[in-house]
Amino acid sequence: MYKISLNILLALVLVVPASAQRGTDTFKLYFDLNVPVLNQKMEKKIDLLIYNDKILSGSSVTIIGYADYLGSEAYNKGLSMKRAENVKSYLVKYGINPDDIKLCIGKGKVDREGMTDKAGYQIDRRVDIVMNNRTKKKPHPDKVKPGGTPRKDTTNRVYVTNIDEMKTLKPGSVFQLNNVYFPADRHIMKPESNATLEKLYVVLHDNPRLKISIEGHVCCIRDAADALDIDTQEPILSINRARAIYQYLVLKGIDPKRLTYRGFGRSHPVIQNELTEEDAEKNRRVEIRVVENN
Repeated sequence: MYKISLNILLALVLVVPASAQRGTDTFKLYFDLNVPVLNQKMEKKIDLLIYNDKILSGSSVTIIGYADYLGSEAYNKGLSMKRAENVKSYLVKYGINPDDIKLCIGKGKVDREGMTDKAGYQIDRRVDIVMNNRTKKKPHPDKVKPGGTPRKDTTNRVYVTNIDEMKTLKPGSVFQLNNVYFPADRHIMKPESNATLEKLYVVLHDNPRLKISIEGHVCCIRDAADALDIDTQEPILSINRARAIYQYLVLKGIDPKRLTYRGFGRSHPVIQNELTEEDAEKNRRVEIRVVENN
């Protein structure tokens, strides 16, 4: 009896870690009624999952769309597929390798026998992102652990006195977007930022082949990768500030395919240790990276 128990124990010691490594994580994204497009809340949820390494390139990803019982079978099949495809597009746009997405399907409606509520069933209006067989967690390339050393930034940083100069810069060039102001710990821009944003819009409008990345940075934190946004209560302030500028440009009519946004937290400080408010201002910034210019 003792030998059998010992053998079982040894098997558990050997098997459990391996099975834990082969586990899956499922993340659920919820949609509005009859809407295939991600809402802002779900976009931010994906941002947070990517930023915190919950969704990683290098892992096998399955995307499954669903609809509730309202509507015809054909309609729900198409709606669930569009939801899944929109999630896939968002993941690819923000850094997930499309080759890692092994399956993207729409399952149609979820049967809820006996349910007749005309409002439907909100929980079934969703997309599941399933991360499969993640064996080794890859470090986020743009994050720094508390007490760690920021990744060396070898970007071609340039000094721009007029945003109009952006149209002459080579791909890879980065410059600071001056005169864009955010209240402390918030992503909502102050009105005095409008003049700079309008100039940025005009240059992009007049140069349709110009593509950019909008990159947010924060200062003055030590024990977190990013600062808390008090507007949303999320620890992704640098992402939300970059997103705010992205949304401004899209609402003005710039094709979103020409724009990306990212948040680097405090992983790329200009000043390693902020001792003055001037030091803090240099780290608390939004930068524009030229991606394509031809």
